[in-house]
Amino acid sequence: MFSGGIGYMPHAMIKKNKPDKGMLLVKIGGPVYRIGVGGGAASSVAVQGGDSRDHALDFGAVQRGDAEMGNRLNRAVRGCLEAEVNPIESIHDQGAGGNGNVLKELVEPEGAVVFTEEFQLGDPTITTLELWGAEYQENNALLCTKENRTILEEICRRERCPVSFVGEVTGDGFMSLIEDKYKENYLDNAGRLKPETKSKLPYDLHLEAVLGNMPRKTFDLKRDKRTKLPLALPSG
Repeated sequence: MFSGGIGYMPHAMIKKNKPDKGMLLVKIGGPVYRIGVGGGAASSVAVQGGDSRDHALDFGAVQRGDAEMGNRLNRAVRGCLEAEVNPIESIHDQGAGGNGNVLKELVEPEGAVVFTEEFQLGDPTITTLELWGAEYQENNALLCTKENRTILEEICRRERCPVSFVGEVTGDGFMSLIEDKYKENYLDNAGRLKPETKSKLPYDLHLEAVLGNMPRKTFDLKRDKRTKLPLALPSG
C-alpha cells in the first residue's frame, strides 16, 4: 500500500485469489514483539488534570520500526512476484488488531485453525493475548498452497526473511486459535476441529459473527424547509 507515493504491480497480480480449504496461513517478516498493544486506543487518550496516563500502556503502544527487516520483507514479496510460479495466493499487510485482524480477513469466509507455537517470538514472555492483538511491525500475512510451500521457503531463505506457517484453512467458517503445536488429533478426517477440543480454545468464533453480516448503520436525512426573508436594513 502506498500513501501519497507511486508503486507498480504486474497487471496479472491485481486480484487476490479466494481462500480454499487446505491452503496454508503464513506470516512473513519480523517476529512477534509486544509492540502496538493498545495502538490508537492509547495514543488517543485525553489527558485531564495533569499527566495521569499509564506509561506502561504507552510503551506497549509505541511503533518501533526495523528498516532492515522491512527491506527483507519487501524483497521477499517482490521475489515471489518475479518467480516462475508466484506462491502467494492472497496477501495482506498487518495493521491495527495484529493477527486477530489480518488472519481473519485473509480466510473469510472459509475459516482457519491457527497454532500459537508456530509463530516466531522475538520475546519469549509474549502472552497469547499479546500475540493475537499486537501490531508488531514489518510483518505480512499471506495464503499459500501446500504445493508451493517449498518455493516460498526458498525465496524467504534467500532474502533472509523469517517465514512461519501458522495455520490452515478449514472451510468450517470458524477462526480458531490453539495454544499448541500442529497436531493431527485436533482435526477430524474432514479437516475440521473435533468438538471436544473447542472448549479449550482461547479464540473460536464464526467469521460471520465477526466480519460478515454486520448490522448496517442507517441515516435518516430530512431537509427542513425554512422561510427566508429578504434583508431589511433600518432606515438611517
